[in-house]
Amino acid sequence: MEEIVSAKLRNALLRLSLADNHLEEEIGRYYADQNKNVFMQISSLETEINFFQKRIDTIEQDIRTGKGKPYYADMISEMQQELEDKQNEYSALSGSMQTYTLPEHYIDSVKYDVQTPIALFDSETSNPETIHQLVAKYVSRVFIQRETEVIHIIMQFKTNNAVLYEKTVVAEYTP
Repeated sequence: MEEIVSAKLRNALLRLSLADNHLEEEIGRYYADQNKNVFMQISSLETEINFFQKRIDTIEQDIRTGKGKPYYADMISEMQQELEDKQNEYSALSGSMQTYTLPEHYIDSVKYDVQTPIALFDSETSNPETIHQLVAKYVSRVFIQRETEVIHIIMQFKTNNAVLYEKTVVAEYTP
């Protein structure tokens, strides 16, 4: 098991460290993916807000031109309340979007740090204790599904306790 986790981790770290902007692009994709659901909700709320604003404007215009019905004032009041609720929800969602800022030289530092475990994984006389410490730096969890004979390795890059990147690496094994 340890050999499988080490090999998969080595390959994943090597891929991230080889290309110049690959790690930064992966971090950007991770945050875009994390925010995808929020983007969809915000888009839906924008549509609803625009609908209510246009509908209220149309009804107010009808009232000004004398085409309004007696119940229009109540409709406007209800729609304005709903519009306000949607705007509040929109503001709350907009504030909940996850943003990331990479500390200066973070990418270079990670690329440098990644070279150490890769070299240890490649070494024939590596110290298992040292490898465990380095693996713990990049692996947050390992799940073994015995029924399907699959290992799920959850890799994370963190800074100041914030997760900058997370990826699940999957490997098959034979017991």
